[in-house]
Amino acid sequence: MNDITLYHGTIYNFDAIDLNHGKPYKDFGKGFYLSRTESKAERMATRNRKFENDLLIESGSKPTAKAWVCTYKFDADNLSKMNLKEFAEPGEEWVRFIVKNRSNRNPQHNYDIVVGPTANDDTNVVVQAFMNRLYGDPSSDAAIQTFLQNILPDRLPPQMCFGTQKAVSLLRFIERREIR
Repeated sequence: MNDITLYHGTIYNFDAIDLNHGKPYKDFGKGFYLSRTESKAERMATRNRKFENDLLIESGSKPTAKAWVCTYKFDADNLSKMNLKEFAEPGEEWVRFIVKNRSNRNPQHNYDIVVGPTANDDTNVVVQAFMNRLYGDPSSDAAIQTFLQNILPDRLPPQMCFGTQKAVSLLRFIERREIR
């Protein structure tokens, strides 16, 4: 076995992964997102807890959201059995892929697993500017190059999106830890 440890940050306390609960409009489409970095998962869970509690407060409710980090093991030898798409670094193909997924509610690919850089919150302003055509036509090479220069590609943490039940079934749950 060639196990890798993966982390998922969440505000939901769940026992089974349900891909139907995944949100559309994500970098790699609807799926179950994981990181090889525990601190990235912690930041995601903490950020989402704050958003959720802010919404609860605005609606007059008590802030009750919690933050969790779930740890999984995945046998990397299984990657050869998957329909895998991997982006080693942010480039033109990566930009076109995330824009396509962020712009469409319906699945834009049939990969079991997609691996690559995260267009994260630190890049959201740049992503929105690009998608709103502030750099020109998003399909143009010039707009894509401007986008890539502005997102600071060396600061984009990697992510893994498990997009099919086949892929999710290979994740082995290890533990769930609440972040205080």
